[in-house]
Amino acid sequence: MNTQELTRDIYQRLKRFRFIIIIAGILAGLLLVLYARQKPVSYTSKSSVFPLTSGNDNSGSSSALSAILGTENTKNFSDEASVNIIELAQSRTTREEVAAIRDSSTSNRTIAELLIDDINNHRGWFEEKINKPVNESELITWAGDILKDGLNASINKNNTLVLSYTARSPELVKVVSYGFINKISLFYIELKREKANRDFQFATSKVDSLRYVMNAKDQKLIAIDKRTLFTNTNKLEYRVPTENLLADKQMIRQQYAQAVANQQNAAYKLQKATPLIKILDKPEPPYDLQSKSPMLFGLIGFFGAVILVSGVLVFRILSRYIKHETNKTIFGSGNKNSATTTTASSAL
Repeated sequence: MNTQELTRDIYQRLKRFRFIIIIAGILAGLLLVLYARQKPVSYTSKSSVFPLTSGNDNSGSSSALSAILGTENTKNFSDEASVNIIELAQSRTTREEVAAIRDSSTSNRTIAELLIDDINNHRGWFEEKINKPVNESELITWAGDILKDGLNASINKNNTLVLSYTARSPELVKVVSYGFINKISLFYIELKREKANRDFQFATSKVDSLRYVMNAKDQKLIAIDKRTLFTNTNKLEYRVPTENLLADKQMIRQQYAQAVANQQNAAYKLQKATPLIKILDKPEPPYDLQSKSPMLFGLIGFFGAVILVSGVLVFRILSRYIKHETNKTIFGSGNKNSATTTTASSAL
């Protein structure tokens, strides 16, 4: 069998079963079209977040951003604790806090409940309906795992946080995206404010304590003045306590003035340490639409089935040709029997 005969046999074979091949391609294409149509459409939001800081706080244009985003490695732990913002966004604590957020536009329902409705209302043919967990904590834990699958957090070249979230409902995408931005912002604000807030609370308590002591000294001086109204105050028994109280009050007044200055300084540091988190790109429509193309899947199914069925039909012809060519290569022209006969005849 030569190449021309092989081509002729394959052509005749395919021509004889051409209707079976076409029908198989059409059926496979229809199946993949239906599969593509039943897959739920997903929407992806994209938002970017960055902090506003004073220019005097930075040694460079991006040092404050690096510090707050957790990408700066030059600081020691004792200098300033830094948490990577990507790990924060993807952490279980943040995800569960977002899942527990209540949306006022949906009768104050939690995002966890909205996730269940979103999946059940947009599920495919082969997806089972999700039943709401009876326990609230189990619901939040389940929703946290679902949020992890749809969330993507990254840092771009400008040290700006980029958040992307994918869901089957554009309304849910918006609510969840703003929820993540809010929780991340609150975490970093509290992280930066914590030390300054403690200093302010300590300075305030110190001022209140000294004010109370000064008032107590004043009450004692008033009481002494009332007792010595018609007595000789030059006597030591009256003069010494008064002088001691006045000296104590003067010392306390100096401490009080210093404490008030420390309180004002702590208040300034508290305000200065509070970062302002701004949204550069809001997670608003239009969103990136992701869906499977029925036409593309139909063409893949049609041509895939045509190639597969055609391969099955011509398999025997190809295997016979390969066997013939193998014998020809090993034994030369003709098959093994003819080669053996020729050898025997030559021997006689």
